[in-house]
Parts: sequence; C-alpha cells; structure tokens
Amino acid sequence: MVAQTMNSLRNRVIAIVTLTSLLTVLAITITAYQSLGEDQRKLIVQKEKLKTERLTEKVSQNIRQRVMVLSVARPLLTRNGQLLEPEALESVIREQDYLNRAFPGGILVFDAQDTAIAENTYVSGRIGTNYADRDHFKRLHSTGDPVISEPIMGRTTEVPLLSFLVPIHHEGRMIGSIGGIIKLGDESILPPRAGRDDSPDSTLSLILDRQHRLFIESPDSKPGNELQPLPPAGEDSLVDAILEKGSQTRVIDYQGEQYLLATDSVDRLNWVFARAAPYDQAMAPLIASLNHFLFISAGVTLLLLVIAWLAARSLTRPLTRATRTINAMAEAPESSKALPEKGPREIRELSIAFNRLSHERHQLDELKNDFISSVSHELRTPLTSIEGSLKMMVAGVSGELPDKALSMARIALRNSEQLNGLIRDLLDFNKLLAGKREFRIESCSVDESVHNAIEGNQSMARMYQVHLVPNAPTGLYVNADPQALRQVLDNLISNAIKHSPKGGEVKVDARKEAPEKACITVRDQGNGVPDWFRNRIFERFAQADGGTTRATSGTGLGLAISQELIQGMDGDIGFYNEQGAHFWITLPLSSLIGSQ
Repeated sequence: MVAQTMNSLRNRVIAIVTLTSLLTVLAITITAYQSLGEDQRKLIVQKEKLKTERLTEKVSQNIRQRVMVLSVARPLLTRNGQLLEPEALESVIREQDYLNRAFPGGILVFDAQDTAIAENTYVSGRIGTNYADRDHFKRLHSTGDPVISEPIMGRTTEVPLLSFLVPIHHEGRMIGSIGGIIKLGDESILPPRAGRDDSPDSTLSLILDRQHRLFIESPDSKPGNELQPLPPAGEDSLVDAILEKGSQTRVIDYQGEQYLLATDSVDRLNWVFARAAPYDQAMAPLIASLNHFLFISAGVTLLLLVIAWLAARSLTRPLTRATRTINAMAEAPESSKALPEKGPREIRELSIAFNRLSHERHQLDELKNDFISSVSHELRTPLTSIEGSLKMMVAGVSGELPDKALSMARIALRNSEQLNGLIRDLLDFNKLLAGKREFRIESCSVDESVHNAIEGNQSMARMYQVHLVPNAPTGLYVNADPQALRQVLDNLISNAIKHSPKGGEVKVDARKEAPEKACITVRDQGNGVPDWFRNRIFERFAQADGGTTRATSGTGLGLAISQELIQGMDGDIGFYNEQGAHFWITLPLSSLIGSQ
C-alpha cells in the first residue's frame, strides 16, 4: 500500500511539473517575440502623464474644499441682513477650528467696500486697509462668485500669498466678503511634497507659475524657502518647454540628455505641473528586455512553486485533517468528529479505520460514564447517612464530645462533605453530557439570587477569612433555572473564596450588559488565572496548581458544570484577569418584569 501511495503521489507531481514547465516555455517564447521598446516608452509616458493629471486634480479639489470651508462660515457672520460687529466677527472666526486649519495664514472679513474689518490673527496695520484695487477683489464684484488670487505680495505682510475670497450676500446684495490666506513661503495647497519625486529613478518634477514666472516647487525647493524666480527665456530648455502653451507629451533635450516631458495645468492658478523622465532610461532596449525577461522568468518560477505547493497541499490535506481530528479526540473525546470517507483509496481506508476507532472509543466513554454514574449513586446513600451522623455528633446531639474527638469528628465531616460534593458533581456532569438535565426556565431576580448565594457561602468565607461583598440592588430579572443559576453562583463564589488571600474580598456585581442581557461578575483578589491554563480552565477535572491546598481543593468539575448549565440557559460564561480573576456570566433579561 505504501508503494502504491508513493506511486500515486509521484504521478501527480510529474503531471504538475510537466504542465508548469510547458507554461514556462510558452511564456518565455511569447516574451522573446514581443517588441518592448515602443511599449516601454508608451508606458512611461502614460505613467508620467497620469501622475501630473492626478496632482492637478488633487490641487483643484483642495481649492474647492477651501472655498467650501469659507462658504460654510458665511451664515455665522451675519444677523438681520447685516454683518456682525467687528468684535463679534473676530470672535466667531477665531472659534471655528476648521477655518484655522484650512487657512493657517489667516482669516479676514471685509465690508462691502473691501476694507478689512476683522481678522483671526493680528497683523499690524491690516485692519482698516482697503483692498478694492486688487484684481481679485474686482473680479469678486464683477462675477459675484468665489475667486482665488494669483500669487501676490501681501500689502501689509509683504510675503507671497494666495488669497481666497467668498462673497457674503443678502437678498441678492453683497454686504461683505470673507477671505482666507495661504502664505506660499510657509504653507501650500499642494499635496504633501507634491513637487518632490520619490521614485528611485532621476525623474524630474516641477510646478511653475506661468504668469509670474516663479518656481512653486522644483527639485531644489526646500520647505519654508522663498519662491524662486524662473530663469530668463532661453536659459533653461526644460523650463522653456514646460511654459509652452498646451498640455502635451514630447521628447526634449535638456543638459545633454533626452527627456520624456508630460505637463498639465490648473487654470484658476495659472500653474503648470510637469514631470520629465530620462529618455535613455525608458528606451534602453537591452536593459528593458533583460529586466522584462527576468521578471517573467521569476513570475513563472513563482507560479510553478505555487502550483507545486497547491498540489502537495491537496494531497496532504486529508492526512492533515485526520491528524487534527485524532489530536482533538485525544484532547476532548466528547467532541470528536468522524472523518469523511472519500478521496483516494488510501485516504478512504485510513478514514474508515479512524471512524471505527472513534466509535469504539465513544462506546467505551459511555460505558465509563455509566459506571461512574452507577458507582456514584451507590456511594451517595451511605455517604449521606455518614455525613448526617457526623453533623449530629459535631452538633452535640448524642452528647458532648471530648475536644480531641470533636476535632476528629469535624475533620471527618469536612472530608465527607467534600466526597459528597465530588459525587454530586460527577452525577450532575454525567446528566449534562447525556442531555438528561432538564431546565425549568422562569423569571428570576438577580438581586435575590446573588443574595442567597452569598448567604449560602458565608460559612466557607469565614473559614477562609474572606469577606463577601454583594452588589447594590439592580432590580434586574433574568430568564433562568433558579436551581441551576444558584449552582453556578455557588461554584464561582466558592472558587473565588479559595483563591483569595486571607483578609481579601470577593465582590459580586450585576449590571445590564446589553439591551437584552444581564451580566453577573464574581471578582477575587488572588493571582488570577495563569496564562498556560487559560485554554483549559473549563475542561472537566482541570485545576491550576495554585501552590496551596485551599486553591486546589475540589473536584475540578465546578467550572465545566457551570459552563454547561449557563449554555443550557442560552447564556455565556468567561473570565479575564485584572488584579485577580473576574469570572462573568450573561443571561437573557426577562421580558415579563424587571427588565428595565
């Protein structure tokens, strides 16, 4: 069978390798016959063109957004068809953070005669200055629409800037305007580092002001520097080519090399965006062909490896699934699943053998559970009698005992109670696993359930010198089985008592978790659940090594039973560590009473 299996695997691998080899040869042959030179040139030209167009669109969008910011602020500046008083105007524009973010150079409000009457940032001599002679103010009055100035020098600041103006109208009459300032030396309407090329090649990126012949961005620009003038016409062939009218792509000579030049413009600013890529870099046929060949070869090789991996994965997936299922059966026998009996003959035979083994193990588990249940029932009756007798002896019903005898009787009573608890837990857990545990769901008071559980565990708390602290009344009611809820709370509270230090506190809190859920949390002040034990804490018979007898006393079934009970009542249970262990349960709120 092993030889047949290897033969089957070998045939599959041979078929895959053959197919991928043919694909590799075909890809290399097609690539060898392709002409890459013209395609490469077109690709680079189109790429540079798209970059300039994208940058142009981003700038235009930035302009529209800033104009919109000013437009949104206009209603705040008027009352009863008139502009607010200058003091009120300044207060308003200073309070609007979005204005300050959009125009860090300053916000101004002008009256109908274009005189500055309010500003958000003080500049000496600016208030009271009239700007009616500026071209963009004239355009504002002639069109009645928002306008943007070309790069100008500030009248009082004497720095290059862009001025945005938006009119303020009332019943068709302009009563003033609001303006925003961008200082070109400090801020920009360009995307971050728009004029700087971040590609590894020597592509040049420039942004020019055609009318004022200024470098807005160039390869030599640095943040905060003043705008530099363009060289005289005829001195720089690249600048001359960029300033030619029209948006186009062409080949130019620059500094003894040829470049592919792509340009675009923003008409509102009269700016030109340009990118120039070295022609040799785009058109070197040998280098381009070699790189393309290597790229295709690497891609085909990678494809070959991926196909081979997928083939191997398809062959080993059933074996992996079988391994995981076997491991799951070893860790949690009750949750094991049957393997699908399909696939190659060898895999089918393996699945059939495993399913038979799993079925037999399941039968053995049922036999073991039945045996434990029977033995537990047989032991429960005499233990109950023994425990009752010991209680009577300790209580002095049969007469007062000597101190030594009383001490021994109390030890025997404590151990009989622990053994009785173990038997009770075993019976309860077997019922839950067999689905024989019936839940009587009714509306239960959370406050009453918590109070009764705390009262029932007070004697244990006193023995361990731990204080039980209940929550404040909540008035919540949940849909639950009262007996099952009490059992869960007893388990959580007793665990918290065992893991709390002497003199510590165990707090029980309840709250409304969601519109239809209530959450009860039991908190202790111990060391919390160890990280290595977190995934096993709700397994049956699982106990973390707490280092003390009090922390490890018990059956290890309490949390497993609690999980089954809570899930049987449509709830959930979990925990987290935060200065001790916090165990929580959630249950559906009652729809009859107290759910508010």
